[in-house]
Amino acid sequence: MKPRQSKGRRPQITFTQDEHELVQGDLIPGPCVLRYDPLRLLTDEDTEHGAHEIHAHIRFHPSGQTWEGTLTVPEDAPLAELADPAGQGYMLETKFELPAGTDELEAWFSCTHDDGYTHWDSENNQNHWLRFSLHDVTEVKAVVKAPDQQNPAQSKVDFDVTTIPQVTSVTARHRLPAFQERPRVETPLVSADGPDGKRWVAPPEGIPVPVGAAVAFDLVYTIGDRKFTDDNQGRWYLAD
Repeated sequence: MKPRQSKGRRPQITFTQDEHELVQGDLIPGPCVLRYDPLRLLTDEDTEHGAHEIHAHIRFHPSGQTWEGTLTVPEDAPLAELADPAGQGYMLETKFELPAGTDELEAWFSCTHDDGYTHWDSENNQNHWLRFSLHDVTEVKAVVKAPDQQNPAQSKVDFDVTTIPQVTSVTARHRLPAFQERPRVETPLVSADGPDGKRWVAPPEGIPVPVGAAVAFDLVYTIGDRKFTDDNQGRWYLAD
């Protein structure tokens, strides 16, 4: 089983050009790094006429505390030249204090252009909602079991996932790295009682896979009416 990444590391949130919001590190009160790609709100031509300010807004839940910061894009910043959709190009960076007791972040951004019009990055006015999967999904176990006598040509992958009680559903999205032509499969896990929180396991019929196959997977879980992903900090999990 591939180990969980970034356990105990300081938190960082990244907003990439390709409209992804990445949550990295652990839910630890104190300094949290914010990285933001200005191409979400600006074009390379915008900076030809002077510097621009992107205003960041974050609300911490459940306390309702807020933080606001300003990220400055200097005149003639080489946005297009250094563009990278995955957040490795020209990025703005700052830090904010993550209050103790926070379990969810609500974020949105704004920038006023030269014509006086304000552009918003706010998920169609719903804002971006971010959670730390290392806090919500407390333990992840998965193993490919040996075939049984009734079907010696087939194995099954067994999941044992523990979450906080607020999680209402968990889906395993799994694929076989050795069989690239096969599509990724989504399997809802089944809730089971656990002493330290909610446990989620494979359905009673099991999840069949080829004998000896390695299984790469991530988890999609629901809290309230929102879905969040635990992809092991972008590295996926691996069961074999």
